Amino acid sequence: MTPDGRNPGPNPDNNIPVLTEIVELETQVPAQAPPVQAPPHAAAAAAIVPPAPREQGLAPTPALPPAGTDAARVMGEVMWRFQSEWPALIEAQCRAALESRLSLLTEQLAADLTRTLEARLMDWLGAALDDTLAPQRRTPPR
Repeated sequence: MTPDGRNPGPNPDNNIPVLTEIVELETQVPAQAPPVQAPPHAAAAAAIVPPAPREQGLAPTPALPPAGTDAARVMGEVMWRFQSEWPALIEAQCRAALESRLSLLTEQLAADLTRTLEARLMDWLGAALDDTLAPQRRTPPR
């Protein structure tokens, strides 16, 4: 694992940060520090801050444009495309990422499985040969 918490691997795109330590948060409220005296120029700076939009008599901007406008039509088309095309796009991207990551995992699993099966096959063949050759070894030569 690298110092920044990433797993090194053969594929640089496969470096995913991993949580390596648990940090317990304090459950007690920290003691409040004594109030800091503001410098005299801070009062002058505070006087320059403009009032909030509501205090100026301005209403907040609505999230959606007024109905019947070009902006509302464009927003509707964008939202429709977002809702209709986005799930398929996300699924395709996720599937591609998953398949690219799984190919490496599949290769590793296949190699491990092959080594394990080869070792078991060698053990089995050795035991079978020992069983077959055991009677020949017991018979004294004449």
